[in-house]
Amino acid sequence: MSSERVTHLYSLMDSAYDAKPIKDFIITSGRIPIIDPNKRRKQQRVLSPAEKQRFKIRSTVERSNVHLKDWLIPSKIMVRGPDKVSHCLMTGVLCLAAIKILQYCILPGLQKTA
Repeated sequence: MSSERVTHLYSLMDSAYDAKPIKDFIITSGRIPIIDPNKRRKQQRVLSPAEKQRFKIRSTVERSNVHLKDWLIPSKIMVRGPDKVSHCLMTGVLCLAAIKILQYCILPGLQKTA
């Protein structure tokens, strides 16, 4: 369903998806698989520098999602209606943006402790 709505060239996944059938499916779909190598495999595949850079961006997004989920968005949203839920979620995103602006621009000394 997502391929009907969005055109994307890469499929970035963590090591749980490091399997030949998954890679083959992605390649036949016309995309490039960038999958973190599974450390339990006998043959270790190393990501190229370009793949590492793309995977690093994915990791940044994942860390942001975890920060939102664990610290800024309540585990249960006790409001009804999409507008109220959206407001709650966007408040969390705004708080995360403010934290990162403080952390990296205004008070860079906090980067080592936070």
